[in-house]
Amino acid sequence: MSNFIANVLKLVSGSVTAQILGILLVPLITRIYSPDDLGIFQIFLAVSGILVIFSTFSYQFAILLPKTEEDSANVAFLCAILITFISLLTAVAVIIFPKEIEYILEQIFNSPGTSKYLIYIPVIIFFNGIFFVQNYWLSRKIRFGVVAGSRILNTLSTKAFQLVIPIWNVSPLGLIAGYVIGYGFADLFMLKGIKEDLGIFRKVSVKKMKEMAIQYKNFPLFSSWSTLANTISPQVPTFLLAYFYSTSVVGYFSLANQVVNMPMGLLGTAIQQVFFQKISEVKNGNGKGDMKIIVGEVYKKLILIGVFPMILLLILGEEIFTFAFGESWHISGTYVKILVPWIFLVFLSSPISTLYSVFDKQKVWLTFSITLLISRVVALAIGGIYGSPEFALGLFSLTGVVFWLWNNAYLLNLAGINKRESIEILIKYTTIGIVVSIPLILLEVFSANFYIILLAAGIITPIYYGLTLHDDPTFRKIFSAFLVNVKNRT
Repeated sequence: MSNFIANVLKLVSGSVTAQILGILLVPLITRIYSPDDLGIFQIFLAVSGILVIFSTFSYQFAILLPKTEEDSANVAFLCAILITFISLLTAVAVIIFPKEIEYILEQIFNSPGTSKYLIYIPVIIFFNGIFFVQNYWLSRKIRFGVVAGSRILNTLSTKAFQLVIPIWNVSPLGLIAGYVIGYGFADLFMLKGIKEDLGIFRKVSVKKMKEMAIQYKNFPLFSSWSTLANTISPQVPTFLLAYFYSTSVVGYFSLANQVVNMPMGLLGTAIQQVFFQKISEVKNGNGKGDMKIIVGEVYKKLILIGVFPMILLLILGEEIFTFAFGESWHISGTYVKILVPWIFLVFLSSPISTLYSVFDKQKVWLTFSITLLISRVVALAIGGIYGSPEFALGLFSLTGVVFWLWNNAYLLNLAGINKRESIEILIKYTTIGIVVSIPLILLEVFSANFYIILLAAGIITPIYYGLTLHDDPTFRKIFSAFLVNVKNRT
């Protein structure tokens, strides 16, 4: 477990100062760009994100699975070829049919003028796809420090260009161009980390790539579609909120989703990568440890870490967003309070969802993903027809809670973990969080000054983690190692 903790820390804390700086730059961006700009940018991300899934046909997930480095290199090279092909195909479509694509986007998303940004879509497909492939290759090689550095560079370069470009022109172009440049820099950074593996890649052959494509055919047949469904699912609000309401509503939703998912996603993705690498080793008989113990410990730590920030957002959503991003963004705080239960359960399930691949349960994952997607489209359509954006997002969040609760229970059962024990852990840490937050709730009820509430939150947070550190020796070890890592890097 110690190696697992060390590798997670490399991804999470690679350079804490740089990560915090990236998060702190968001309030500057919200004061430069309007909700409409952010809404159009979110539509761009949604469309390109869906196309990125097709670019690898989910073969990137198979990079960690082969027993030999040569087989893994052939899978990685196969992914690179597929990404290049899909990127070129998209570029041809954008160049030949710009007016037709613009018409479709205007009809669906109620956002005229988006055609001028279409040319960036094939570029981000290529950069984003290569980013995924290099990520999984470096994870296999246990070079998590390089992966951490690439993410930091991605975040900082993206935000930096998004802040500089508006000097000449404030428009969605600044957000989009910054996003593209960020992934370009991250790819170049990771490429330097793969230099020493060139000898392995020289052994790549067309014959071997075909063999690997056939051996791991379940990934394009099942995982690619389930991944596509899970990519579309969180993007469904972008499409339907734009259709039923406006790009401003999409912008409010985008900020709410981004701010909460940025730190939670950073930690969740880091744990997922290390977790996948670790259990793949255990499954192949190349690593030490018991899968049941590893899954149980990871799930417990996710609950312990994630539950308290979610409680704070439920209490202070609007106040935090108004203070951090400006008065015009207080609606995003309302949206956050609606989305918090869903986001928390996704945070818990994200790392352990790799068990579908490890246990060869891609068909179950596909069925789950498609059913979830359909339920969300129905929920948002009902909300859009009969109610406000808040009502629509409430139904969206509710369906997410139901489905991800089932998902977590199923995966824990796969690993042989008692579901009752996991529920008790969730109740335990939620109860601690609520009890510790009582003074904060009272201050909010009696409309105390926000700065007093903020001070109270600053005092209460270390109290919660102090109690959990004292209660959980393994988490205390993680936190101590984290502080040492931060001290060594600053």
